[in-house]
Parts: sequence; structure tokens; C-alpha cells
Amino acid sequence: HVVDRVQGCNASQVRDLVRRAVLRCDPDGGRRRHERARVDRRVVLTPVDDGMAELVALLPAEQATAVYRRVDALARARRVPRDERGADARRADVFVGLLLGHRDPGVTGEPGGVRPLVHLTVAASTLTGANNNPGILHGYGPIPAAYARAIASDPTGTWKRLITDPTDGSLIEHTHNTYRPPTALDDFVRARDHTCRFPGCQHPAQHTDLDHTIPWPTEPTTPGNLGALCRHHHRLKHQTPWQLTQTHRQFHWTSPTRRRYTTTPQKYDPP
Repeated sequence: HVVDRVQGCNASQVRDLVRRAVLRCDPDGGRRRHERARVDRRVVLTPVDDGMAELVALLPAEQATAVYRRVDALARARRVPRDERGADARRADVFVGLLLGHRDPGVTGEPGGVRPLVHLTVAASTLTGANNNPGILHGYGPIPAAYARAIASDPTGTWKRLITDPTDGSLIEHTHNTYRPPTALDDFVRARDHTCRFPGCQHPAQHTDLDHTIPWPTEPTTPGNLGALCRHHHRLKHQTPWQLTQTHRQFHWTSPTRRRYTTTPQKYDPP
């Protein structure tokens, strides 16, 4: 099953496919392994050179992604003019400020000012127990069906309905009911693309630019002319000899050495 789908994938994408296939074949084993792994959650402090140290937390995936997204959202919110710190340094400062209880105005004053987002994709058939296909925790990857159902049971969650093509699993349309939704088109393209559409890039789509493949107004602002590109690859598209064409869902890249690469959208429920 995996070998038939790895053409054009990088190592990270292959690992993701393998994990998903294993969870499909052995959902009960995935649940048992997750339950055993949760027992080993920990925080480890390791001294390194130059007066620095690494603080590493091994956590359940939904907790780790929620913590990271909270820190990242606060770090983005506290950017000020002439701030020479990089994004990593801002996240580190926010992380320390939250844990030590600092009332830093740059972090909105109260730690509760930003609610973290945990983005989980799971089939309705899995939620109802009709099958045990793995869920996808964005920012992490495939998780066991039982684990996905446990996360989905949180009464504070907000759900989006995703309609997928039954032949290949690609996203066709979706609805949303978030508190402050972006435009329907922006929301759709980010949900469709899942990550930056440059070959091999895993940058989450919610933190990318939406780029017109053919500049507006030459071509309209439609799903077939929009794609998620991280800031680095957005600049690469416009400032280097890389070339891009789009055929609705597929992005066709041509490198300066004339090598060609094709990327397709995230498959939410592959057949």
C-alpha cells in the first residue's frame, strides 16, 4: 500500500504514510502503544555549551501541538517594530514568560489571552466506530482511531465538515462554523493544501501566504489559481528562475535545472 504511493515523496512524507498504514492495519495495537507511551511522558533538562540548556518535554501529541501553537500565536502577536529577535527567539521568550508567570504586556498581559488550536482530521465513520482508520493530528501526523475519538470528545471543540472526492480522497469543499472565520475561499484553500505546496515542504498551511499562481487580475482569485506557500517558497517563486503552473489541484514545479516536480493536495480519507 505504501510503495504504490511514495513516488515524489520525501523521507518525512514516507514516514507519515507508513505510520498511517500501520495504524490502519493494526488500530488496536496503535491504541495499546499510545497508552504505554503516555506513561513515559516527561520533562528533561540537559545542559549544553555557552551557558545554555535544553528543556525537552515528551508529551501526548495533542498536548504538545496545543502548547506549541499557543506559544507560536503569542510570539506572533507580540511582534513590535524594530524587534531584532527571530521567530525562534520570540517563541522561547514567550515560553519562559508563560511558565514563570511573567505579566509581559507583549504577551497580552494574561496567559489566557490566546486559545491554542488543535487541528484534528478524522472520518465520520471513525468517530462513530464503524471503522478504525487513523485520524490526522495536524503538526504531528497519523494517530490511532481510539486516540482521535478521545480528542474529538472534547465538548469545547469546533468542527468543520470536509467533503472529499471518493475516488482519490482529495478535498472538494467544506463548511465552517468558527467564531471569527476568514473568507470561505481562504479557509477552503488552506484546508485543501494542508501544507506549503512547494515539493517536500511541511510548513503548515495556516501559517503560509495564499499566492496567486498566475497574478491577479490576469487570472481570477479562485481555488484553481490559489495555493499555500510559506514565505520562503513564496519569495523563491517570484524572485528565482523556479516556475510554477497549476492544474486545479496539482502544482507543477520546474527547477532552474529543468527538473520537474508535481505536488498534490492533502488526502483526508484515502481510498
